[in-house]
Amino acid sequence: MNIPETYDYLARARRDLWATLEAVPDHVLSKPLLSGDRFRCIKDLVWHTAEVEDGWLHGDIQRVPPVQDRLPEVQDLRGRPFYDDVPLASILDYWRAVEESTRAYLTGLDEAELGRVVTVEDWPPEHQRFTLDGLLWHVLMHEVRHTAQIAVLLRTQEIKPPSLDLLFYLPSVPSTRSG
Repeated sequence: MNIPETYDYLARARRDLWATLEAVPDHVLSKPLLSGDRFRCIKDLVWHTAEVEDGWLHGDIQRVPPVQDRLPEVQDLRGRPFYDDVPLASILDYWRAVEESTRAYLTGLDEAELGRVVTVEDWPPEHQRFTLDGLLWHVLMHEVRHTAQIAVLLRTQEIKPPSLDLLFYLPSVPSTRSG
């Protein structure tokens, strides 16, 4: 699989996750299930996953303002440790806008762009230069890890998460019968 194909899988799996989340009562999505300085509830992880994609794709890779800056309902939410009071619909609208912008960017990917070196200014010197290909894979894998956390947190609340494994989204290969 390549980056656009993998992103397509993630976007399709997202739809299933979002449908599940939209059916969950808000008090469950906002409930502090983890301790720490960040990521206490499910909505914190949902926000973080969208915001990281927005930050890497727009700020670091394309050097343009993040999608978040264009959406009045979320533009003032940057940098908060918790999002339990933010309506899920606003978070998902933000993620949809990030996805739309990401898809538009990915349609123009070519080998030269994938090989481009991106310098990340606010990281330690030994972690400042990456190929675009590597950064995009980082963003994709970041989502996989956090959606798995969300699925586990749903289970702790006795809510069945969708099956997000790649296997459920691969095209089936028809059998070939001889004779």
